[in-house]
Amino acid sequence: MLCPDENVQRDYLLAIANDIERFKQQYKDVTLLGFDIGGGTPTSLSEKNFSLLMQIYQRAISGVELDDQYEPSIEGTFNTLSEQKLEAMSKNGFHRLSLGVQSSCNSVLHQHQRGSSNEAIMSSWLEKAWEKGIKKVNLDFMYGLNGQNELTIRQDLELISRLRPQQVTLYELRTNMISAKESFSKEELFDQYVQYYDGLIALGYYARFGQNTFSVDATDEGVSSYLRERMLNGAAYKGFGLSAQSMSSSGIAYNVGKLAVTPQNELNKKGYPELFTYLLPPTELASKYMAISAYNGSFSIARLRDYGISERSLNEILSFCIDEGLLYKGERDWMFITKKGFKHYGALFSLFYASHTVSVVYK
Repeated sequence: MLCPDENVQRDYLLAIANDIERFKQQYKDVTLLGFDIGGGTPTSLSEKNFSLLMQIYQRAISGVELDDQYEPSIEGTFNTLSEQKLEAMSKNGFHRLSLGVQSSCNSVLHQHQRGSSNEAIMSSWLEKAWEKGIKKVNLDFMYGLNGQNELTIRQDLELISRLRPQQVTLYELRTNMISAKESFSKEELFDQYVQYYDGLIALGYYARFGQNTFSVDATDEGVSSYLRERMLNGAAYKGFGLSAQSMSSSGIAYNVGKLAVTPQNELNKKGYPELFTYLLPPTELASKYMAISAYNGSFSIARLRDYGISERSLNEILSFCIDEGLLYKGERDWMFITKKGFKHYGALFSLFYASHTVSVVYK
């Protein structure tokens, strides 16, 4: 939602700061694996409030042990950047910036009520970000958008080749299938991903087939340390702010505002505590882990064992998937999706959701 009022922005940030401080008082011995600011557009804050956000971040990590691989990240859009904000990011340790592009085609963007950015403007901001010390810039693109075709995807790849961001993240459009009809079949979505994948690999980006993050650095997963730990290792995370999600070894929680009809009414609160808490058995936590790791086209067998998935069920499903050419085994108990598996990734990863209760039937 739009929030142009500077005082409302400030009050919202201070409420989040209060919640962070209360969390730190309750959990004094945590090791911070990552810190992402997003789930919206923090760069849309006024200059003064963006500076306040950076101050809140510094207080949040003060006195907290940081993991060796700790890498904070922040989201933004081209039309909300400023040199002052870029300087503040870099000065406060944010050297990874993720910017949404979605598509280079104006007609595609307009069908999804999104504005477009001029390529010259994008190039200028990327150059300024690198000059300010933002070492990693990620650009988000999507496939499955209305109006997308081979030509528009080729235009996207040509834009990427000229802008040369350090990372590219590729998302499939997921609609609410109850209320919205999908624009493309699963086969067409597969073909669109293949076109992006082949094009990005040809441009010098690294990724396994089935992965949605691409990086110019072969040793980099293409995500922030928070998302890497959450996606690959099922790490616990805490969300701050209106309707934010959290997850621990006990279950999932959502903050105040998740089901609010008019979330604007919630902005003047002094904090946003967890309101809806779902205590989940280990097998359902494993399902959540599988759903997130699917974005990377991989998962850890050891992690599933940690959740309590029975060895018998796990071996049955893994044997089936390997025999059918849907998955292959890598190093250290990691499983990776194949091209055949990616064609049916929804059904494939769902096999593991109920591995503790049902047998596998394949037709």
